[in-house]
Amino acid sequence: MGAYNNVFKRVEKKYRLVRSQRAAVEAAADAVMAPDAYGRTRITSLYLDTPERAMIARSVEKPLYKEKLRLRAYGEEAGALLMAAFAAGPLRREAGCPPLSDDEVQARVLAAALTCGASSDALSLPVFFGIKKKFKGIVYKRRLVLSLPAALAFVSGLPYEQACTRWPVADADQAATALAPQTRQIARELVAAMDRHLPLVPSMGIACDRVAWALREGWAPTDARDATDPGFRITFDNRLEYLDCFDASWRPGAECWRPIIAPGESIMEVKSASAYPPWLTAALSANAIFPASFTKYGNAYQMAS
Repeated sequence: MGAYNNVFKRVEKKYRLVRSQRAAVEAAADAVMAPDAYGRTRITSLYLDTPERAMIARSVEKPLYKEKLRLRAYGEEAGALLMAAFAAGPLRREAGCPPLSDDEVQARVLAAALTCGASSDALSLPVFFGIKKKFKGIVYKRRLVLSLPAALAFVSGLPYEQACTRWPVADADQAATALAPQTRQIARELVAAMDRHLPLVPSMGIACDRVAWALREGWAPTDARDATDPGFRITFDNRLEYLDCFDASWRPGAECWRPIIAPGESIMEVKSASAYPPWLTAALSANAIFPASFTKYGNAYQMAS
């Protein structure tokens, strides 16, 4: 997989679209943007929270500052493994409790692979663990890349350096930066965030099919008004579903995912560190597309309550 971004600062706005509105935005974007190399990707996020879900309960009240902790995997198989491994028996980060032992970590991962029918190679797929903060409308993200066993151990309380040394990621470039000063600083921030919300448990799984659009390689604006930041992106999510980890009927391998949006809808997210380009503003206006107050975890939490 190679290098990846582990720090983000940008404005992220969401829009709830029907098929015709999505088609109009894609048509307008086509001259300057294109789907990235990953194409349509199944993304699974597992949110951590307190047993009372205090983090998301506060978030939906729209405070000036809020934060979320989530693990993320890309691809159907990696997502299924993530959910199965963290659900294989109670996992709880709590003051004074020891982290999972090596044997417990190995047992969880092997049980997840057996449940999902995954190959041994799948166990080395990367898991991204990060904190997402929002303050005065600006989104800040800090994240690490870990192997699945290392993510289990780290969340349960094992020091980051020990977890990533014991179970390194398979990708050579990612492994090389695992103990870099910046990466260790992000790990310290994640530890501090987890410890602010003890006890911490797996709360909700969110999955979607995503197509991410980025600026076309080599594209340059002919008019200064069309200039935008190089990291400008638009994502479209559909088949958006949630799995309530507190649902007593759920177990690894069970079909307990529930829809968050209708089959014909998409959630568009515009990620930008500067003003929208004129072509996008025109497309939004022409098709009566307005920002929506929508968070995947927040909506799932309200639907599950």
